[in-house]
Amino acid sequence: MHPRTIVLWRGRRRSVAELARRVPLKWRKRLAMRATAVVVYAPKYGTLRLVVTRNRHGNYEYIVTNDSGADLTRVVERKMSRWQVETLFRDTKQYAGLEACQCRVDQAMVRHVGLVLLTFVVLQMMRRSMQESVGSVKERWQLEVLRDGESPPPLLKACPPHLRATA
Repeated sequence: MHPRTIVLWRGRRRSVAELARRVPLKWRKRLAMRATAVVVYAPKYGTLRLVVTRNRHGNYEYIVTNDSGADLTRVVERKMSRWQVETLFRDTKQYAGLEACQCRVDQAMVRHVGLVLLTFVVLQMMRRSMQESVGSVKERWQLEVLRDGESPPPLLKACPPHLRATA
């Protein structure tokens, strides 16, 4: 929810950001952060459960659900697990070509998405270590295809020998 969204809480109109500064946040050991949940009324959306957290940088984050009985811990955990899905979509768009589809036929679009996901799995399997990014795997793969098995050319020696130690 946007911080400037106006909500009603305890009969007073406040922005979400102002409300977040006023409600006391409690330490949640399971989440390893401070958080609290309040029920608010937003004229545009109706009655909502607003979960306010403070991240490790001290910034407030606002999570909203229309499930008034939702457990605070479960709401925050769902939001945190959602990040993994977002990074998966970002990586498939950047490195596997998910956004490159220009098909006008449903079957072609389905095939494109399937091939993109297959490509992404192959890139994941080609990682030499868990720390290696998918982008570096793709770059390594592209360079290998371009070289066609030939060894790379020697490095250029543009810097004079007497300056190499300081470069």
